[in-house]
Amino acid sequence: MLLSTVLNAHGDLHKRIQEVTEEIHKNPDSANLYFKRGKLYYQHSNYTNSLKDFKSSSKLGLESVEQDFYIAKSNYHLENYSRCKRIIKRILKEDSGNVGVLKLLADIYFKKSKYEKAANLYDRAILNSEATFPEDYIYASKAWYAIDTEYGHKQSQSILIEGIEKLGDIIVLYNELISNYIDMQDLDSAVKFQNKVIKISNRKERAYLELANIQIQQEKFEEAKISIDKAEDSYKKLPHRIRNAKFMREFYSELKTKKIELKK
Repeated sequence: MLLSTVLNAHGDLHKRIQEVTEEIHKNPDSANLYFKRGKLYYQHSNYTNSLKDFKSSSKLGLESVEQDFYIAKSNYHLENYSRCKRIIKRILKEDSGNVGVLKLLADIYFKKSKYEKAANLYDRAILNSEATFPEDYIYASKAWYAIDTEYGHKQSQSILIEGIEKLGDIIVLYNELISNYIDMQDLDSAVKFQNKVIKISNRKERAYLELANIQIQQEKFEEAKISIDKAEDSYKKLPHRIRNAKFMREFYSELKTKKIELKK
């Protein structure tokens, strides 16, 4: 189903590109038509062609921040980071709080392993955003964590907690938080937040299994057995059609293996 949707989307884009191409043949001096097709090429992930069209629209007199941003993004995807940065800095000179541009510059620094610069830029983007999304906090958190210092780890967790406070109980933010605590070997904190995930989850079987895995690392085997039993109880309460799905059969197999290991 997903593959079909993707193919249909690409097919629709191809058709729209052809339609705009025909319009360009009729109006070869239209900067807006080249810009329109350039954006379609960008959506089609054809960044070389998108840049060619943006160059044409620029020559025909079109100047806009939106076009500059598309040129920067196209260069980013083609790994032309120096060109991308030049355009970004030109945009930020006029609009220092441009959120999309700040994120793009942060992405470049992250790719180049300049994690502290990336983290600060992701933070600036969050501060300048009218509305934020879970991935904004996750990107910032990953950049702070990658610095691999005590301060970086602390900032990484703080930005995730800020995201939870602002957006509410978002599971992906808790999961990132827990993953970091496990990596830091702060297993008590990991357990604390995993219990929060269990509390807010509609489906609890996987959350209980994750709790058991943390408790095993703590060598709290009796507590892990209780968590495994709760995971199994949650699984058995699911409708048959869900329990019978391939991914759930695989989950139950993993659950039984863990249960056997804990009996040894």
